[in-house]
Amino acid sequence: MLLPAASSDRDLAKSVAAERESLAAALDRHRALLFRGFDVASEQDLELAVEAFGWDLYQFQIGSTTRTRLTNRIYNANEASPEYPIHFHHELSLREEAPSKLFFFCKEPSPVAGETAIVPSDVVVEKMEERLPAVMKKLAEVGLIHFSKTGKDADANTGVVFNKTWKSFLGTDDKVEALKRAREILSCNSINFLDDGSAEVVYGPLKPVVERGGKRAWFVPILGHTDDRAMVSNVFGDGSAPLPPAVLDAYADILAENCVDIKWHRGDVLLLDNAVVQHARRPGKPPRHLLVSGCGTLPIPATGWLNHSSRPKQEVL
Repeated sequence: MLLPAASSDRDLAKSVAAERESLAAALDRHRALLFRGFDVASEQDLELAVEAFGWDLYQFQIGSTTRTRLTNRIYNANEASPEYPIHFHHELSLREEAPSKLFFFCKEPSPVAGETAIVPSDVVVEKMEERLPAVMKKLAEVGLIHFSKTGKDADANTGVVFNKTWKSFLGTDDKVEALKRAREILSCNSINFLDDGSAEVVYGPLKPVVERGGKRAWFVPILGHTDDRAMVSNVFGDGSAPLPPAVLDAYADILAENCVDIKWHRGDVLLLDNAVVQHARRPGKPPRHLLVSGCGTLPIPATGWLNHSSRPKQEVL
């Protein structure tokens, strides 16, 4: 945790500008930095602090969740009702361009719980290798195919995490055009359209473990983003079998055993290295309000396609 010096005027942007290089080095060492006690009260204050780091803007693209852009760099964090948890993930890890850095700003904390949890993704990889060496060996060889569902018609514009249908966020009800746009926007292989108005987006085969700069991270959200495990499924990349439930349970246990919950104070700014840190949202109560900003881009492809140049072009299902 970083606090303003006694002699400081508590201006986070000025403090960052004066210590930019040392802060970047600290982020590289520690993976996450929490700034507390500075005078950050609005999206404009946050934007000045983000800009002071000198990193390139990351522009968030449309998706099946709701996130409103407030300024050039600042967005509302996921706007789902705060009582819904969001499970551990790297931000936009299935896109071909993911942000390398993430800023979260607490404009209003939850009166109860509502923490943001973080976990070092390299530790997750190490623990998975210790507990499930044969599974990890097979995943390294064949990868996995990941299926993730969008919101269904009944969820449209509600407070759930995935509250947009494919027709809404892809901007078309034509399935052929939707497949084309999904590949461009979501970096997926294919998309299966379901009777309830949702769609199942297909990715892979993917390498779940990605290495950058000597640091490894688990980049495929095999548990999905919500409590409903039916929203996702995973199959070994050779199509031989689904990923066993015991693997999912071990992964969930490892996340729970190695994470840290950040209890928010109004004005807090949390900076994460998205290449090596996963984050999650604990359920809370209104009026919890967090803002987010992204910087830089991770190398393409973010998740690591197997045989990326020959990625299959499946037909609409």
